[in-house]
Amino acid sequence: MYNNYMIPENNGLKEEIRSLLEWCEKKDNEGELGKTFFEAPIEESKMTKWEEENGVKIPDSYKEWLRFTGKCRIDGTTASFWGPDEFHSDYVPENLVVIGEVVGDGEVVCFSKDTGEFVKLFESKRDRYKSFGEIIRFINKINDDSPILSNEEYFELLEKIKAKRSGNK
Repeated sequence: MYNNYMIPENNGLKEEIRSLLEWCEKKDNEGELGKTFFEAPIEESKMTKWEEENGVKIPDSYKEWLRFTGKCRIDGTTASFWGPDEFHSDYVPENLVVIGEVVGDGEVVCFSKDTGEFVKLFESKRDRYKSFGEIIRFINKINDDSPILSNEEYFELLEKIKAKRSGNK
């Protein structure tokens, strides 16, 4: 079902999108997938119109995504992304444009009007990404159940916790 979606041949996010669709196909076949859909791509004219009306350039990597789908929901609350008609800047710093949500807990994905970098924003925590491909890879990492921390990062964090506990005694 998800493998039937057409990814434009010259799309710079082709591998990331293909990996995401493969995961959706696997989970759907196992009966585990929450509500997932990918709507039709956004026309170039809509992207250009939004940019002209707002005086802001949509980052190229997000345009690549919009050429694949204009709106989507991935596995219920794992992620949702929108087209220009639903972009907004409510409840975020004014230099950011909200383009979607991840993890279903109020975490939003934005791009910077100034730099074009992507930001996952949850309360006061910010994670920065250079391209939308990195956001898709983050979602794929959540989806494939692989560890979020490497062994090295895990043991480093464990040592910090131990040190903090020792200092509090």
